[in-house]
Amino acid sequence: MLRALEVARLTRPCQIRCRPHHFPAIRSINRSAYRGKPSSATAAARKSDISEDEYVDPSSSLAGPGPRKAEVDDYIQALESFKEEKSVPKPKRLKLSKLPSLARPSSFGSASASGSGPGVLPPVPDVAEASSSKTVEKGIARSVPLSRKGKEKATDQNENDPAIDGSKSSVKALRRNPVGVQMLSPSLHSQLFPGDPLTEPPKSLLDISLNHLKLNGLSPSAAAVLPEISFDMPPIHGNNIRDHFHTLGNETAEPYLSMAKEFMAADLPRMPEKWEMDRAGWTKYHSDGRMESVDDLGEETLVSFDVETLYKLSSYPVMATAVTPNAWYSWLCPTIFEDPPSETPNSPEPWDTQTPSHHPHHLIPLFKGTQPRVVIGHNVGYDRARVQEEYSLDRTCTRWLDTLSLHVATRGITSVQRPAWMAHRKNKRAKILRDQESKDAFQEIAEENGDLEMLQGLEDWSGAAGTMGTSGNGSQEGDSQAMQNTWQDVTSMNSLAEVASLHCGIPVDKSVRNRFADESITHASQLRSELHDLLTYCAGDVKITHQVYQSVLPLFFESCPHPASFAGVLSMGNSFLPVDENWEEYLKKAEMTYQEMDKGVKKALRVLAEKLRKEGKKDGDPWSEQLDWSPKTARWSDSFPSNDEGEPKSMAIAAGLDSSSQVSSKNVSTPTATPIHLPRWFSDLSKDRSFVTSSHGQRYLLPLILRLSYKGHPVVYLADHYWCFLVPQENLSDYIDIHGPPVELNAKKDRRLESLEDKYAFFRIGRPSEARKTKLVGPGIKSLVNKGELTSPRNDLLKGMFKSDLSGMEDDLLRCAQELKSLGHGDTWGQQLDWTPVPQESISPTFSPSPSSSGTPALTSPSNASPARKLKSKSTKPDFGSWPKWYWDLTGPPSRIPPGELDLTFKKTVAPLLLRLQWQGYPLIHSRVHRWLYRVPISTVESESADVYQSRGGRVKFDMKGPDSIFYEDQEHYYFRLPHKDGEGKNVGNPLSKNFVKSIESGELASAAAESGDDVAAKAATDATNMNALCSYWISSRERIMDQMVVYRDQERKSGMILPQVITMGTVTRRAVEGTWLTASNAKKNRVGSELKAMVRAPPGYSIVGADVDSEELWISSVMGESQFGMHGATAIGWMTLEGTKSAGTDLHSKTANILGISRDAAKVFNYSRIYGAGKKHAVQLLLQGDSKLTKETAGKLADNLYRATKGSKTTRSKHLPPAPIPSIWHGGSESYLFNTLEAIALSDRPTTPALGCGITKALRKSYLEEGSSYLPSRVNWVVQSSGVDYLHLLIVSMEYLIKKYDIKARYLISVHDEVRYLSKEEDKYRTGLALQIANAWTRSLFCYNLGIDDMPQGIAFFSAVDVDHVLRKEVFLTCETPSHPKIIPPGESLDIIEILQKTNNGVLGESLEGVASETIKNAQAPPVALFPDIKSRNHQIFLDAQNRRKGDLAKTWLDSLPSVINSA
Repeated sequence: MLRALEVARLTRPCQIRCRPHHFPAIRSINRSAYRGKPSSATAAARKSDISEDEYVDPSSSLAGPGPRKAEVDDYIQALESFKEEKSVPKPKRLKLSKLPSLARPSSFGSASASGSGPGVLPPVPDVAEASSSKTVEKGIARSVPLSRKGKEKATDQNENDPAIDGSKSSVKALRRNPVGVQMLSPSLHSQLFPGDPLTEPPKSLLDISLNHLKLNGLSPSAAAVLPEISFDMPPIHGNNIRDHFHTLGNETAEPYLSMAKEFMAADLPRMPEKWEMDRAGWTKYHSDGRMESVDDLGEETLVSFDVETLYKLSSYPVMATAVTPNAWYSWLCPTIFEDPPSETPNSPEPWDTQTPSHHPHHLIPLFKGTQPRVVIGHNVGYDRARVQEEYSLDRTCTRWLDTLSLHVATRGITSVQRPAWMAHRKNKRAKILRDQESKDAFQEIAEENGDLEMLQGLEDWSGAAGTMGTSGNGSQEGDSQAMQNTWQDVTSMNSLAEVASLHCGIPVDKSVRNRFADESITHASQLRSELHDLLTYCAGDVKITHQVYQSVLPLFFESCPHPASFAGVLSMGNSFLPVDENWEEYLKKAEMTYQEMDKGVKKALRVLAEKLRKEGKKDGDPWSEQLDWSPKTARWSDSFPSNDEGEPKSMAIAAGLDSSSQVSSKNVSTPTATPIHLPRWFSDLSKDRSFVTSSHGQRYLLPLILRLSYKGHPVVYLADHYWCFLVPQENLSDYIDIHGPPVELNAKKDRRLESLEDKYAFFRIGRPSEARKTKLVGPGIKSLVNKGELTSPRNDLLKGMFKSDLSGMEDDLLRCAQELKSLGHGDTWGQQLDWTPVPQESISPTFSPSPSSSGTPALTSPSNASPARKLKSKSTKPDFGSWPKWYWDLTGPPSRIPPGELDLTFKKTVAPLLLRLQWQGYPLIHSRVHRWLYRVPISTVESESADVYQSRGGRVKFDMKGPDSIFYEDQEHYYFRLPHKDGEGKNVGNPLSKNFVKSIESGELASAAAESGDDVAAKAATDATNMNALCSYWISSRERIMDQMVVYRDQERKSGMILPQVITMGTVTRRAVEGTWLTASNAKKNRVGSELKAMVRAPPGYSIVGADVDSEELWISSVMGESQFGMHGATAIGWMTLEGTKSAGTDLHSKTANILGISRDAAKVFNYSRIYGAGKKHAVQLLLQGDSKLTKETAGKLADNLYRATKGSKTTRSKHLPPAPIPSIWHGGSESYLFNTLEAIALSDRPTTPALGCGITKALRKSYLEEGSSYLPSRVNWVVQSSGVDYLHLLIVSMEYLIKKYDIKARYLISVHDEVRYLSKEEDKYRTGLALQIANAWTRSLFCYNLGIDDMPQGIAFFSAVDVDHVLRKEVFLTCETPSHPKIIPPGESLDIIEILQKTNNGVLGESLEGVASETIKNAQAPPVALFPDIKSRNHQIFLDAQNRRKGDLAKTWLDSLPSVINSA
């Protein structure tokens, strides 16, 4: 028994078959429908016709068991809660009614006046009219169900309608095509597809289609009966829907399209040589050299803009520059001219979004007024988020154009190409370097010999080398260039430096940028002395961005010529997310819940660690035997104080640490004479002043005392690589090319730095070919300092470090040491020092004036102090006994771990051993070489079948010598790797990572503590693993969510806004990219913080209106395949997409689930990855991930069966024949037609999308790819996903037009692939919903029309439902309950087309405004893709027949008959 929640998610036919009693009979919806309430007599008559037994309580259908029962319970609870709050009466019981079906002709009642007998189906249209379905037949009774998908509600009939009387019914028949698919009503068809019909498919093609459907177990008689929707849409412009969208595209794009072209051709004024550096705000620089203070950019309309931030201090801007065709501008933050606070304020709580007042906290006022403006930038979404007027609920007239997006769409690179591109660039640079060295050598010889001819030849060589690798910036670059360039030469990464080098041949120095990331900067005022250099750098980026813009915009217009593409990108650049006071509450609750659970995890692990330490090593215990039990001197006694929760308190052993870490005498008994303690590193300096300038001090200590940074990143000393620097993991690619790959830590000698490995990578200072840096003082650092690469908070001292002899600088350096000591060991520099407390004198070290310090106190050596102050040479150390080494390693050193605490988290190797984890009942083993394994007794393995053995992935073998030699000697067990998400042979680094959360929840990965009978250990292990699963989402997303820039519009902080920094075309498929919101998951009951999206709230008086496109890319792919027939539903994949049902097992996901023996939900991943171009290898990997007991061989067979049934078999053209346009075709599968069409587009010389004619990036164009590296999956994926982007752009452009035309108070909010959301005024929310439905019908119509089909199925014309909600969430009924958000969010409204029509006076948008789209474009262009121009030809019929056959003989014959490329050329 399917539950109602499951039914609501099914296709319309499936809903009808599962819940026929929920679909009362109605007539088609049109303007003549009766809108009043039915009379009481009519209502009574209807009720009398239905027995009491036929009444159904809707809630009863929700009670069935199933995997999603929790969601159903949530939904019921939410409804009840909402009804109580709103005093909503209980829902009325629904009436049952019989549902007509094409499989039961008698269910249609008596025939109409056409003369057909009762119970007889209307005849199938003649083949000549198979596609158009323009005729309207009679013979179907009035009983027609509601919309194909979405909510089902009864629509009362006009009691005066003669069709109410079944004996007198005379209702028009529904339009259906020859394969049973119901098409648009005559009214809608005439509005969407006016004019003469397109080519109709001949009978021979219909016969092939029917045979194809039959072979795949599909029958036209199983098609569903849908309501015939009819209402007056806004009229389309031009002769057809293609003309209509050209008109809409131009209307929406202008005037910005013309302005963008104007800015592309504009010349910029000369950059100022001098900048205003003495006042905050905007300064305008006139061409005559005058400077003028201005409030904003005034009447400027075309702007290149760039913002800089001290992002480690604040998200707000610290400076900005802009240039227009008229003038230059600069902006400085007021904080720069403020003095830093005398005392460092306390750090705010992590959930406090308010920027401290002593850090930059001002937005940039850019424009005023409503004049249209265009602003360009590289990753301009980042700059837009710092502009003041963008934080308004009313959209400004400024549009933002991103040069990064324009580059990616035209010359971008795929992720699978990136490694090859980086290797190519590295080799190319190495070759240039070798050539330069050779040239220098030859030039030296020529100059010595006076060989003028040779010198001239070398100059010619230099000129040729200077142009090498430059692709040029002309938009008319032809394929002749491909004869000289590979794809690596016509693409690049996305940074401004790389893009400028590719398109403009401009070298860009980004080293100054590192100053903004320098950790030594604690206040913006520290930049005052550097403002000229920093503003020049920022202005240089502005200038280069405009040069890049001049190159990439023509490329974009060449690649994406349709105005709707440009208009769609502009609209997506104005996304925003309103929030309220719940945002900070969400951050606080999620963080506190996480901290509480994290504390619980550590407590549980502590319990297990203490228990195991006291019990000692157990013989035969596979977990404790892996630990190092060698004794080490204990750091404290077992009676060490602990808090009420049983955890030792953090305390300092010595007075040398800061006072905050000291514990009162009530908690610790201390000797009566308490000595003073200093950190060991500082103690050495205090004993000998000259130590700081000694050889040892210069090598190891001075760079840390001076807090040196290299390129803005802290320096670190590694045992094997000497002086290096830290780089955040997300910025790795910026440094690999220059500094080589990151270096590794020495496991023993660099342990102090282990905690940094998660967030940072370590790079050597200098190039890989250069010697390691043993010192960062002396003459060798002069060039680094002069170039600004090596910096320090004490730059005044840094220049004094150029000398070899540093004597005389002791006082200054010791003051730096004192500063570092006061800062503690929390920063990167201090963490590298030894903070072990060392007993000193009973008073603090003395200080005395130094002649060089002008009275400033300087540290003096204790040896110069009074003898009475000297300490005994030895101090008595208490004996606390011993600990096992594995436990001792968790306790310190005290400089990093406070005494009494354990450094014990899930990331520690010891954690799985303490938890006694096992995989499928076998203990986990940690290998130094192979990481995490599990061991199985040999006897068990030998008794298993071969399939089970293979499913384990093969034995792990060990070397006789080495760290894993102990496993080599084991003669009783076999060892196997834990399954890795990336497939066999990969090592698992942490079995408690988020990749194993499902295994933990399923019990496949579990603790053996429960089996031991030890309740304490069992509870601790269970709590620890469960809490890890609960926190997995927040752990992975916490930093991105916390870093969101929220700007509030009121002092109470109740109305705020986030501007998501969207890259509007961030991938080569032109999909938008954003790190948080476009990847956010839906709320899950067992995931802390997963309610993120629901924190986006509509302000009072507004609603969030949106919809998800049903099976968007699946339908796009299938209709491309159906274009071969010129008819919807002609292919198996197309018919399943339109008419397949879950209950009958005829939908795509059910078919795949049956083939693979998996759940229907799991089958979706296989289907979409296959459509996107993934091959069998990926399917095998997915199968192995889903079932760890599955063997690779079995998974391979299942994948073979799946691809044979879906994609079919592949036949290629005979090798002895010259190449042809089509080298191979798929045949015999349910998706063969689809993939042949996708590959025909992908393999064409210039692949373009069928809807808007957008071209593929040059990096994937056929003419640039080498044979054998075609990247075909990426190209097929591009066809599908780029068409999906076309769909989104068309939808947005339609909405922009309708909102403007009918003055709808709504604004684009955000889109996530196939979801789109708008913020609408409450009074216009239903009109916004109707506009979305109309926009969807228009968009689908264009796809059909451009593919040669001038009709559309009724079932996909409209969204299954439009959501009207007050929060942002996937479905309106999701309660969004999580551990951090237990409160239920009341449900919103989900309205299908029928309900939308009812709420809008049967589809009335309102009065249209004059002057919108007044100029209509007619005969705009031919279809972007003409794949099958003559579907009536004999050759095309053979082509279709060949694809339908299981055997490949006809496919081979057809391929061999194709003319060769050589002959056609």
